[in-house]
Amino acid sequence: MSMPVVRSIGLYTFRVLATGTHLMRTGSLDADLTHLYAYGPPYLPELVAAKREAEHGEAPPVATAGEDVARLTAALEAARDASRLPETASAHEGLHALVVRTRLPHLDGPA
Repeated sequence: MSMPVVRSIGLYTFRVLATGTHLMRTGSLDADLTHLYAYGPPYLPELVAAKREAEHGEAPPVATAGEDVARLTAALEAARDASRLPETASAHEGLHALVVRTRLPHLDGPA
C-alpha cells in the first residue's frame, strides 16, 4: 500500500501539527503556516506557494507526505510530553468574566 499524498492529507494537517508543536514548545499560539516552516518538512514552503498559485485548487502530491505526517505527529507528541504548559487551562474564570462583561451591556437593548 502506498503512502497518502498531500492531495489527500491537505495542508491543514501540516498546519495543525506545526501549530501544536509550536504551542507545546513555546507556549505561544501561531497558526500561520508561513511562520511555522521550521516545524514542517523541507518542501512545505513550496507546497504553500503552489497552493496559493492554484487559489482554491489542491496542493501538488508529495510521495513522502504520509511519512512526514507520521514524523510530525511523533514530534508533536514528544513536545506535548516535554511541555511545561499546565494540563488544564487556568484562564476559565477570567474568560467567563470577560464574556459576561462583554454581553451584559447588550442585554438591555431591544430583543
